[in-house]
Amino acid sequence: MRNTNRTARQRREESGEVVRPDTLIICAGKYGSSEQYTRWLMDRLGCDAIPYNKRQLGYASLYRNIVWIGAIKDAEIIGINLLWQNHHNFGLDGKKIIVCGVGLGDPDNREYLDKVMARSGSNQGLCSCYILPGRVDRSRMKRLDGPQFDKFLIDAGRIYGAETADLINERAASNYNGVDAGALDPVVEEIMATRK
Repeated sequence: MRNTNRTARQRREESGEVVRPDTLIICAGKYGSSEQYTRWLMDRLGCDAIPYNKRQLGYASLYRNIVWIGAIKDAEIIGINLLWQNHHNFGLDGKKIIVCGVGLGDPDNREYLDKVMARSGSNQGLCSCYILPGRVDRSRMKRLDGPQFDKFLIDAGRIYGAETADLINERAASNYNGVDAGALDPVVEEIMATRK
């Protein structure tokens, strides 16, 4: 992802806005779905974004709202545990935190959401949580990621249970692409409610 902070700032200056953005998106993806959601959210909210980088997470303290968008790997949202471990250090007490996991499971399946949030170490009392539909394209995977993904598919039943595992395996076999800008509507509504 390119320097999205500079791009967002330039857009605000061109539109005559002088107000500092109140929202920061932290993007922790690997193959582009999380980045696509990040770009859509930046456009809709006029906010800033940074890629997941341990050295840059301190920037979160400068914003009122934090949105974490990350790929789900083995029922855990990439990198999110670092945010929870440093919640106080990053000055996140009292801030609005929204966590979005991007994956192949059913976003409306409460059991799937609860499993992902439990494995991601999140305290749902501290944040709002959403699952965003992702995509998979085996041809874009790096050489070492293919065998890891195959192992995950074998272990999916143990991790999630039969119903979700079957759906994930079916979607993986068909190179599923469920990425949808409309899935961000509840996130946008939550952020807009803080601006009233």
